[in-house]
Amino acid sequence: MVLNTPASPPLRGSRPRRRLSVPVLCAGLAVLLAGCSGVSGSVASAVKDSSSAVATARLALRQDMEGKLTRAATATTLDDALREVDTSRSTVQKLSPATREDRDTQRRALEALDACAAAFATARAAVSADDAGSAPTTADGDRALAAAQDALNQLEDKAGGT
Repeated sequence: MVLNTPASPPLRGSRPRRRLSVPVLCAGLAVLLAGCSGVSGSVASAVKDSSSAVATARLALRQDMEGKLTRAATATTLDDALREVDTSRSTVQKLSPATREDRDTQRRALEALDACAAAFATARAAVSADDAGSAPTTADGDRALAAAQDALNQLEDKAGGT
């Protein structure tokens, strides 16, 4: 059995309370956080995406060195990962830092992303070489990507501390 009780009438002189819905509150919070993140948030996101791309490329190179992946598949993985790094670099480059700290953050991020692009060039040269001559080896490519990933990790640590 369900009892229906009438709603109590509003008290004289009182205003009805307005409640914000959960979606409206979440949207407001998202706008607030986006406004606060600015350059640091965009750089942190770009660094995280690039770090993931470099890790994927290194995994492909190691599998290639172990004979578990074809050169064509390795080359495709490197190309896809490089595109991700290029997208991140473009995002960081388009930022408009307002403070000296933001400009320094942007500069450091661009330097790290440039190091990633150079490491990818080494890795791609190794994969396209036929293991003869003075071309870099896949181990050289992996070392170059490892150094680039270290630079990204250091930048991520600094961004996380600000």
